[in-house]
Amino acid sequence: MYGDGLLLRGRTLFAVQNRLNAVTVLRLNAAGTDGRVVRRVSDRRFDVPATVAAYGARLYLPNARFDTKPTPTTPYTAVAIPDPERRS
Repeated sequence: MYGDGLLLRGRTLFAVQNRLNAVTVLRLNAAGTDGRVVRRVSDRRFDVPATVAAYGARLYLPNARFDTKPTPTTPYTAVAIPDPERRS
């Protein structure tokens, strides 16, 4: 539901659920044809995240702010969260 950006790393799929302000982490089978949810991650700084990218031990999600009327001065941000699949 509300799936937006996807990031596949090995057999782990990160699915951004924009309107739910969450990232769902799924573990896929070897063929990549079936998966199960292993966790959902949210952050109070999410404001309708639209996609996801990974760098190092963090995931980066830009806020689309779909519920905010855009103006020439509307600020947009990206949120960095710890990669829920990386162990420190």
